[in-house]
Amino acid sequence: MNTPTTTVDWNAYAEKYDMLLTYNPFYQEALKEVLSRVQNWNIKAGDQIADVGAGTGNYSVEVAKLFPQATVLHIDADQGMNTIAAKKASELENFQVLGKSVDKVHFAANSLQGLLCINAIYTFPNPQEELQNMYRWLAPGSSIVLIDAGRIMNVSSWTLALTWRLLRKYGLRTTLNVLGEAKAVSQQNAYIRKNQQNGTFWTHSHEEFCEAVTTAGFQIEFAETCFRGDCDLIIARK
Repeated sequence: MNTPTTTVDWNAYAEKYDMLLTYNPFYQEALKEVLSRVQNWNIKAGDQIADVGAGTGNYSVEVAKLFPQATVLHIDADQGMNTIAAKKASELENFQVLGKSVDKVHFAANSLQGLLCINAIYTFPNPQEELQNMYRWLAPGSSIVLIDAGRIMNVSSWTLALTWRLLRKYGLRTTLNVLGEAKAVSQQNAYIRKNQQNGTFWTHSHEEFCEAVTTAGFQIEFAETCFRGDCDLIIARK
């Protein structure tokens, strides 16, 4: 892939990320869908579950709560994201933060009993290679949850959609306050868009993402688009 011409400041993104997601119904729907499926995983005492590119921990922390008998590994290279996640998990003894980029992560083959990667693969330098690594790490019969932002982000369209939802549910004052606080997120989303456009970040259709997952070796059990069609959700098994 090309060298980035615009660097995304994930630390700045982290500072306002959770505030905005509290009000984002599209994100809330995806989180609910994922957790409803993850809670049915057959996880035993001593098992390991990894969340790769785990951000501020909205998924990894909830998974740690679902499976207190397992160790949940929250993996992200950004210190700002990890600091927020660690605060959320301060009372969880089964939660570990690994401050590493995906290319620095190494697990033994068949050592994970569950894996999540939520809206991170598109940022990886070698997405197909990392999908293959995830397949190798995962134990036979175990599940993986993937969400990935495959289409070029339309920041204006997202702002209008979110504004309309906020106005209907919270009214004008709250809407203006939320949008004001979310300016940092919108700016970073604009940078993400530029890196998608110049080829630094991976873009793909739903069909192309499904093909990449099956090429890595996974058997897809469920697949659909989410986040207004911009992202892909896949539940797969090794």
